[in-house]
Amino acid sequence: MSILSDVEVCKLIKKGDVVIDPYFSEFHGPNLYYCHLGNKFLIPKKITKVNPLIYETKDIYDEVCTQEPIDLGPGKFILAETFEYLGIGVDYVVRLLNSSSLARVGISQAAVGMINSGCGMKNPIKLTLELVNNAPFCVTLVPTIINSKGKISWGTEILKIAVEKMNTTPSVSYDNWKSAVYHTDQKPSGPKMKGRFIIRKSILPIESIYRTKLKKTLSEST
Repeated sequence: MSILSDVEVCKLIKKGDVVIDPYFSEFHGPNLYYCHLGNKFLIPKKITKVNPLIYETKDIYDEVCTQEPIDLGPGKFILAETFEYLGIGVDYVVRLLNSSSLARVGISQAAVGMINSGCGMKNPIKLTLELVNNAPFCVTLVPTIINSKGKISWGTEILKIAVEKMNTTPSVSYDNWKSAVYHTDQKPSGPKMKGRFIIRKSILPIESIYRTKLKKTLSEST
């Protein structure tokens, strides 16, 4: 795969194969687009243990929507959202990259991965950001705000994205994949592992390493 230049990404935006909404050329570097913090957050509840196979967002977090800055204390964790709505065509993926400026004040993202191919094309999504403060001081996060006249007050630069072309077209887009869970996100969301893969009957394949080891264990025990 190869990272596309701003020229190529702009062409894809015009074709509808990439969605960045709202799009401002000022935030588009040679190969990266700079996204901003939204105004919805998930604040961890005071619980001592979480099992993501069982727990859902409502069990772990309190939802907060605010136009005021949030101070993230040392060692604290929060889920936030991008201000921008995003979507990507089936032949591409979006690579997510941490903000260098945020990293230099101690803020990292627990999962800077990618937007899967074909995600958000039916309904553009907002990314959930897993923010951790590694610094010995509080860091202020400023939400991006729109007033009643549509004027934007830009908040914290929270994420950089790059568009990559896939080597081949996948068999199915993420929007149409039966196990997709994050393709409809319009605000921050917690883990969606619970019930994601519903497989009612699973038998080890004959060629599985586990089956070979199981046979050996059984033979040694008899």
